[in-house]
Amino acid sequence: MAALWSVRGVGPVTITDIQRRFGALGQLLDVPIRDWCDAITWRGAGAEHIVMTRTLGERADILERRCQAQRTSIAFPGDLAWPDRLDDCPDAPAILFHQGPGANAPRRRRLAVVGSRTPQAGVAQRVGERVMQLSRSGLGIVSGAAEGIDQAAHCAALKVQGETWAFMGMALDQIDAGRRTLARAILDGGGTLFSQFPPGARANMSSFTQRNKLISGASDAVLVCQASTESGSLHTANFAKEQGRPVLVVPFDLWNEAGEGGNRLLRAKKAEMFLDAADAMKAVGLEGSASAHRDVPPFDPSKASAHGQSVFGALRRGAAGFEDLRIALPDLSAGQVASALVELEVLGAVIHKGGRRYEKR
Repeated sequence: MAALWSVRGVGPVTITDIQRRFGALGQLLDVPIRDWCDAITWRGAGAEHIVMTRTLGERADILERRCQAQRTSIAFPGDLAWPDRLDDCPDAPAILFHQGPGANAPRRRRLAVVGSRTPQAGVAQRVGERVMQLSRSGLGIVSGAAEGIDQAAHCAALKVQGETWAFMGMALDQIDAGRRTLARAILDGGGTLFSQFPPGARANMSSFTQRNKLISGASDAVLVCQASTESGSLHTANFAKEQGRPVLVVPFDLWNEAGEGGNRLLRAKKAEMFLDAADAMKAVGLEGSASAHRDVPPFDPSKASAHGQSVFGALRRGAAGFEDLRIALPDLSAGQVASALVELEVLGAVIHKGGRRYEKR
């Protein structure tokens, strides 16, 4: 199964077709691929890529070596690491690649938190406050490791030592520079990175839509925080409705287009309003269980990297913009400043105020 899934252009439909024609896939492992591939209707570039190795067994060995080199594991449905909520999603992937424990941890309800990559002032901070409360109450937090709301949700869970999962829109060996620091922080904090894409697969226009379906499918409910009518988080909300997951929306200013997509979900009665943590606990089936405790462990500057300490030192009273910090720290590149800010947010040292403005906590 894993060997077939690693072939670009091969998905559940093709795998089902192969199983229907040949039965158990194991009996094909050592049969030359060219002897049987013409009997299958391949989609996309599947036919071109499947014949690049002699047998499925050979391809499985290559995949295993690549995964071992990246410290990546493979989860199949029924494995402890497999997110069991995906079991009732008929088009779930055949396998998942993951780094971290996955679902091989205490069972818990999970909330997906999605929204704008560029939240307006104060939105990310308020989302983080609610997520910390929910995470302390035992909820697992699921998102996509993008900038903005995703990052605020992951960081908030990490600040209070909660569980968080990130579903990626690319292979785990192809994580882009903008997500690497957060991805490392998630793993260091005991969280998990998931991807349905095999090693070497880069992000494309459709891969993020595919991962959005997993974000909702692996969760018990979805919370949308600031979504315009063009926001990808609306895909997640729509997938959630198809999968039978409750959808919550933080209501937004009626005159502000930045939140119009979420407001439309509410008007169409495709979502319920999220006003406080109790709404989320009710949506995941734990009504009345929310804890009001929001304390964050004190920040220890010695735990930050050299770049993190430099950025923290450059933050004065009030909020500072990203470009202000770059000017104040000419020896650091834009990427180094960005990575340091993610690190400081995870450590609870700074608050992202929105609009790429940061403030000491």
